[in-house]
Amino acid sequence: MKLQYRAAAILFLEGLASSGLQMITIRQTIPFVGSSVLSTSIIISTFLAALALGYYIGGRVRSEDYERALYRNILIGCTIFGVGLSYPFVETFFFLLSNLLGTGAILGNPLLHLCLFCLLVMAPLVFALAQTVPLLLNTTVGLSNSRAAGNATAISTVGNVIGCVLTSLVVMYFLGVGASIILNCLYLIICAWLTTGQTSKSKATTFVATSAIIAVSVGLNVLIPRAIMFSDGAYSNIEVFDVPGGKKMVMNGSNSSFIGTEERDGWPYIEVIKEVVFASQEEGLDVLVLGAGGFTLTTGDIGSAKVTYVDVDPEAKRAAEEAFLGTPITGQFIQDDARRYLLRSTERWDFIVVDVYSNSSTIPAHISTLEFFNLVSSRLKPAGKAIMNIVAKPTLEDSYSASMDRTIREAFPYCITHISGFRNALENILYFCRNKNASSEVAGLYKDDTTRVEVEGFMALHRGNSK
Repeated sequence: MKLQYRAAAILFLEGLASSGLQMITIRQTIPFVGSSVLSTSIIISTFLAALALGYYIGGRVRSEDYERALYRNILIGCTIFGVGLSYPFVETFFFLLSNLLGTGAILGNPLLHLCLFCLLVMAPLVFALAQTVPLLLNTTVGLSNSRAAGNATAISTVGNVIGCVLTSLVVMYFLGVGASIILNCLYLIICAWLTTGQTSKSKATTFVATSAIIAVSVGLNVLIPRAIMFSDGAYSNIEVFDVPGGKKMVMNGSNSSFIGTEERDGWPYIEVIKEVVFASQEEGLDVLVLGAGGFTLTTGDIGSAKVTYVDVDPEAKRAAEEAFLGTPITGQFIQDDARRYLLRSTERWDFIVVDVYSNSSTIPAHISTLEFFNLVSSRLKPAGKAIMNIVAKPTLEDSYSASMDRTIREAFPYCITHISGFRNALENILYFCRNKNASSEVAGLYKDDTTRVEVEGFMALHRGNSK
């Protein structure tokens, strides 16, 4: 292969792997830090900083050493990619950090743990791959420096674009995260072969090194994850396993659903929602559930209610039917983002249940704002009610818990709450809210100079006892 064609191939493949690296890092860290602008910004910022440093250092390698440096960097990058981004390694890394640093406000902050992961794992990988561009500029013959640099960055960027789409929208979606990591390792293994020497010893060394890398990568990214997980798709790591008294479904490290052998066999907060929604056995209820989990809301008697589940992860339904419930789900399933679905839909519901999390305690940002909760209210029937599961501190002594409570009550002025426990710790808090546009008596204030509280309280008690 001509030198310039070989350089173009290496730049393109390096570009494929570099953009795939960002997508995979974001996806692999979701179970531990959630999905947010903060976590994404940390990953992208670290990537760009390591990229700049790699360009700088790579441009200072002596021309006679560029072949050896390029070969070494590609093998290092491939090894870190296959091992450092594997789910077993990432899980162990965050588990050890949590135990070593404790649960304090600063040292126990998941974003600090993410910063350390990016600096210790992702940054060295990016630094090694970034040197590819300046090192390969040594292969240009008969081109000006500006044209050579332009060609190199253009080819690498084309690889970035294709790699981003291919990794996130095709490979990760259809084959899972592990397969995406293996594919990106293969890109780099091809690069290693393109930069290896022509002697028998060099080829033998490359064969042994790349074979070992791919074997370890397959074990860490395919064999082990498939042994412990039902799915490692584009959105969630899904595990289903037996526990005393039933089965548990875990999504991105969150205890998503439980089903047992008793009549009231789900998580306590799910059983409370069931009682509120289905106990009346009203005819023809329209119920929308945003966030499917293990589809346990419709286990048991739901009467004639029509239930629609909306979840972004299509693997949730397959996991529930094949490994968790063992039967087809009750209700209709629609794969979509919760907010996007509400924006597109013109339907109205008697109940909307909101139970959406990207990991054990993180709600996606666009599903936790005043605008979203107003949208939920607008999709209720006049007498409709919204039920929101919020993981927060019931004491409302931290900014997040207090602000979330205020945000929900701004969108729904009339709410009551059910709390799974009252500690200064994260608990499931259920908000039961009626449509703020419902036609009903306007609530007023009780004051000392009237007897309204006595009269209306007596009437309410009388009506309650007469049923």
